[in-house]
Amino acid sequence: NQVMAKKNNNNQDSNNSNNDNIEIGNVGYEFQKLFDAGWFTGKVTEIIPVGNSKDRRCVYNDGDVEDLSLEELQRLAKLDPKNKQKPKISIKLKVKQTAQEDKDDGAKEDSTTSKKIRIPLTQEEYTKFLIDSEHQRDIQTTQHLAQQILQKSAEVDNLVARLPGMDRTRDMQMKRIEELLERNQQVAKELDEAHIVAKKKLEEVRKVLGETTCLALGVEEE
Repeated sequence: NQVMAKKNNNNQDSNNSNNDNIEIGNVGYEFQKLFDAGWFTGKVTEIIPVGNSKDRRCVYNDGDVEDLSLEELQRLAKLDPKNKQKPKISIKLKVKQTAQEDKDDGAKEDSTTSKKIRIPLTQEEYTKFLIDSEHQRDIQTTQHLAQQILQKSAEVDNLVARLPGMDRTRDMQMKRIEELLERNQQVAKELDEAHIVAKKKLEEVRKVLGETTCLALGVEEE
C-alpha cells in the first residue's frame, strides 16, 4: 500500500509538473473546481469555435463535460487549493479624511492617508477578499448609477418647468385659448376688409389708366 501511495504521489507530482509547462486555457491544461460534492479535477481537451467566450471544452475526472471561458479558467487557477504559487497582491487603499472646520478662521484641510490591507495567505482568506472586492465594486457602481438617475431626473424636471403654460391652471389655459381664438377671428375680419378695399382701388386704377390711354391715343373709350 505504501508503494502504491508513493507511486500515486509521484504521478500527481508529474502531472503538476507537466501542467506548469502548459499555459492556462491551452489543450491539456488541468485545473481544480469546487462543486457541491467537493473538488474535481478538470482538463481542457479542445478549443471549439463558438460565438461566445466559452470555447474551452473541459472534461472532469468523473466524466462530466463543461465549456468554460479563458477568464473562468484564470479565475479557477487563482482559487486552486493545490496551486503553490499564491498571487502577489500589494494593495493600498487611499482613504480621504477631512479635518474638522476651524471655528476661528473657517479653514478646512484635506489629508490623504494610506491604509494597508493584509495579504491573504490561505484559500479561505483569498476567496473572502474576492467576494468583499466584488461587493465593494457593486456598491460603487450602484451609487454612480443612482447619481446619474437623480441628475437626469432633475434635468427632466427643469425642462418640464420651462414648457409654456406650466405655471397656469386649466381655467387660465382655457381662457387664454379663447382669447387667441377671438384674436384670430378679428385678424381674419381685418384681412377680409383689406382685401375688399384693395379690390376697389384696383378697379379705380384700371379705370383711370384706361381713360388716360384713350386721351393719349385720341380715341374714344367704348
